[in-house]
Formats: sequence, C-alpha cells, structure tokens
Amino acid sequence: MALTGFDPQLVSTSINGVTSAYEDLIRALTTEMQNKFVDGMADKWACKDAQDFFTNKFKPAIDSLVKQTTTIFESVADAMNSAARNWAADTKTEYSTVAFTPNNTQIDVGNIQENIGGTRGVDVESTPGVVASLSQITSSASAALEKATSAVQNCGFVGGSQEANLVSSLSSIKTNLESTTTEMTGAVKSAIDQTVAQYGDTKGKIEAAFTGK
Repeated sequence: MALTGFDPQLVSTSINGVTSAYEDLIRALTTEMQNKFVDGMADKWACKDAQDFFTNKFKPAIDSLVKQTTTIFESVADAMNSAARNWAADTKTEYSTVAFTPNNTQIDVGNIQENIGGTRGVDVESTPGVVASLSQITSSASAALEKATSAVQNCGFVGGSQEANLVSSLSSIKTNLESTTTEMTGAVKSAIDQTVAQYGDTKGKIEAAFTGK
C-alpha cells in the first residue's frame, strides 16, 4: 500500500521556492520588460502608431499576464498551505503557514510619445535589437517558471495528484507567456511597418531629439 502524507519542512521550503520563483518571474515581466523593451523603444519610435500599440495592445496584455501570473502563484501557495494545514491537523503535526505577497506592479508606457522635438517615425536600424529583447525576457521568465516547477515537484506531499495539479497550474502560465510574447512580437513588427510606410526611417533622429542632442 502506497504511503500518503506530507513533510512540513519540505512544504515550507517548497513554498519559499515558489515565492522566490514568482519574484523572479514578475521582475522579468515588469522591471526587465520596462527597462529593456518599453524604455528601449521610447527613443527610437515616436508617433501615433507607437502610442496606440503600447497603450492599447502591449500594456493591457502584459498587465493582464502579470495579474494572471500573480493569481495562479497565489493560488498555488494557498493550495499548498491549505493542504499542509489539513495534513498537520490529521497527523497532529506542527505547520506554520508560509506567507505569499502579491506584486501589483504595472508597465508604464507614458514615455512613448506622439513626437519628439517634432520628429515622428521609427529608427528601423535600431529597433530589431529592442524587439529581440522580448525573447530574452521570455527566456528569463521561463527560467523562473522552471524554478517554480522544480520547487513544486519536491513539495513534500506524498501520494495522490497534488504535485501534478500544482505543476499543471504553473504550466498554464508558460503557455500564456509564450502566446503573449509571440502575439506582441508580431504586433510590434506590424505597427513598425505601418510607421515606416507613413513616416519613414528616422535613422537616429528620434534618439537625438529624445536626449536633447
């Protein structure tokens, strides 16, 4: 007969691992995304198309992904804590709930402007490197998800499908992450093409105007 039960120390360690992975993931989706992509585009792309993309497509998509991620990670931590408390009560074992603190950071696209010093357009030569940062950020986020999955797979619960259910919840974030990144990469390239057709290639003029040169 297979054993069922839990190891309270392992559960605590696991939830701490999940929390650490969550912090890494949110850092990738907010801080890295802000610094590398949004701020990276601010001095290379300025026009109505740029504002429309970042305000109406990019920000809502990333903010939604961050919110979904937080909801799932919080539910994973809550499920693990709840199961551990139940096991502790059944087995007369001590267990202290591990706190989970949600991060409600949002992307700021206020530095994407309709024009900079009267210049509108996009620096075609410089933008591919900034767009490529989306893949780099996705890699950082995926690494955080792998970290979370590893923590859950050794979460201290024995028997049943508890671990499998938690891993399934985390895998849904990866699916959403990859889908969102693919969609946003295609959308930004399309919007940049529209900008080139309307305004042309600024070849460094926006960056110069942005920095006051």
